[in-house]
Amino acid sequence: MRRSLIFFAGALAFAAPQLSAQHHNGSSSPPTAPPPSTFAHGGMIGSQPIAPVSSGMGALQFVAVNYGVPAPQSLTRQLRSDDERTRAAALSALGAPGQYLQRGHIGLPHSIQLEFADLGSTDDLDAMLTVELDQHIVTAILMPDGDNWRRIATVFVSDSFDDPRTTPATFARTSRSELQKDRYQVVFHAVATDGKGGYTENEAHLRIFSNRAAITMSFASASRDCSSAATGKHVDPAGGCNVVQRWLQPDPADPAKHFNLVTATGHLSAHEATDPLGNSRPYELAHLRSFTCQPFLFSDTALRFEPTAASGPCPTK
Repeated sequence: MRRSLIFFAGALAFAAPQLSAQHHNGSSSPPTAPPPSTFAHGGMIGSQPIAPVSSGMGALQFVAVNYGVPAPQSLTRQLRSDDERTRAAALSALGAPGQYLQRGHIGLPHSIQLEFADLGSTDDLDAMLTVELDQHIVTAILMPDGDNWRRIATVFVSDSFDDPRTTPATFARTSRSELQKDRYQVVFHAVATDGKGGYTENEAHLRIFSNRAAITMSFASASRDCSSAATGKHVDPAGGCNVVQRWLQPDPADPAKHFNLVTATGHLSAHEATDPLGNSRPYELAHLRSFTCQPFLFSDTALRFEPTAASGPCPTK
């Protein structure tokens, strides 16, 4: 069951529950991982560790905590309070960077997004409270604890309010969990630009296990590199940009329920890169030509997806 409350500059939108509450049972448990040694250091090929084709959080920052906080609805009201001390207490409860907690610098958030979803294995709804500040977007992961609430994680990114490409809705969203179809995960995206027409977008997936928040997968989901070293003499001597897209998808041919991290690469010529359409994501997607896959399997020990083989050709069926 998922419910959303979205606040933008005081406006309120409400989405009714989409699903009835479902009780946790054995059929919805995450797949059991192989023995821990299989995943030591990300898996092994002989005596060599298996390196993921892409990993890391990029501009995203993740902090796991365990603090008692007011209820999410109370925090949203406190964030819009006229009293500076009340706003400071709410921002502190969310884990906002210290620069927003200094006296005289505690402004009103530009926008607030509150969403409820089943992120763990209990029947209670967890909360994701996202605030857009002057130079950061911050999401607090809140979990009910009886009649109280606890913040168990904060994810944030440095991003200027003047940049229209990142909003609370594009930074944090929910999707169905790859492990349990009756549960959800939070998917984060953050884009960092290089000032030369290139960018790198990182993606991270978050779930709750035994009252702990965990990043189950993180990788560079998209990039565009327009440096001269990136084009390569065998690709385009006149310049241009290399583009990469990555996504996680199930392998339907594998009974062990591996998931493939698909890497698609392509190239834009110098003329295409400067075309008005050249900066659009659909235009980049249309220029992807090469596809490779790396299998991943969830590890109950590491609480994340780990690679089980090197990257190679994608399965045909």
